[in-house]
Amino acid sequence: MNAQLTAEQVRPPTSQQSSSPNTRGRDDMPEPDRDVHLPGPQLPGPHLPDAHLPGQRFVSRELVHKAAAEHVLLTDGVRHAPDTFLITATLPRDHCLYEQDDCGRIDPMLPTEAFRQAAYYVQHRFYEVPETHKFILGGVTLDIGEATLPTGTSRLPLGLRVTCTPTAKSTRRRLCMRLDVELSVAGEVCGRGSLLSQAVDPRMYQAIRGRKPAPAPAPTTSHPFIGYPLSPGEVGRRRKEDVLLADDGDPGGRLLQLDQSNTEMVDHAVDHVQGMVVLEAFRQAALAATRPLTGRRASLTGLRAEFARFCELDAPVRIAATPQPGRPGADRMAVRVLAEQDGEEVAAGTMELRLGPDTTSGQDRR
Repeated sequence: MNAQLTAEQVRPPTSQQSSSPNTRGRDDMPEPDRDVHLPGPQLPGPHLPDAHLPGQRFVSRELVHKAAAEHVLLTDGVRHAPDTFLITATLPRDHCLYEQDDCGRIDPMLPTEAFRQAAYYVQHRFYEVPETHKFILGGVTLDIGEATLPTGTSRLPLGLRVTCTPTAKSTRRRLCMRLDVELSVAGEVCGRGSLLSQAVDPRMYQAIRGRKPAPAPAPTTSHPFIGYPLSPGEVGRRRKEDVLLADDGDPGGRLLQLDQSNTEMVDHAVDHVQGMVVLEAFRQAALAATRPLTGRRASLTGLRAEFARFCELDAPVRIAATPQPGRPGADRMAVRVLAEQDGEEVAAGTMELRLGPDTTSGQDRR
């Protein structure tokens, strides 16, 4: 498959119908009324469809690898140049990957999930990657500026300009890409990032896995926590079911503890711990390590992570966070993060934090 497709070679996506009467793919969603939509992101180039209100129009869940239509964030996309695409998304403010700081600044984690969905969507729709292919995340970066959120809406309209660059020769069995993104809200650029992706057919995927994967637990199955789960306030969360870390007394880090019944975090069963779960665990570990050290409340402004191997479901995963030295009194801090399993590195990276006053009066939010 040639990664440099022209506009003339691109075919419209095939019809994607939901197999469940309670979830809907894009094609069976009604067209929205013109007078009931949020202002769409204003990006240069051709007109980009508006980011519509929930329940109106979203892309098919199959194209972004989601089991439930309500977890789809993308609303539309167009080709702007041979390898550049303009995508619209709408982000809910009440989500396990979203935590607005006291000044109303944008949380990078949910835009990272929108970027991940955009990567899958672009490769399926515009590069004709079959839906049977598996995607392997090699790395991701995202930096968010000082943009604050529009007020008075329950969802945040987000624009993504995605540029794709092949990183290896493409075949029918494999497509390797670097995707660079520019994010905008209300016409203002608010962030930039990149993502490394491999899309491979099932046979190649199993060869890359190199082992018989552990059976994936059902999404509704919960497993008991080992050790003591951290409180929501320690890791910057509001709900205890969104906490991913537990303290077992080991000074080398916290244990990753994933509640499989949290369908926002685990939308469908897979044969490994998903990359977004590891990233959120990194965020939580960074916040937990920073607050006792600085006495200040921290919020995420950017992230960088590389994935060295698959994070398996059948062995403990330890998450370590090491704050990096900074200038005394500075309002920014970098935290090195590491995920290890069976004594080997699974993923590593850096969480960039903004430090602000602790408004909780020493009380954890539970």
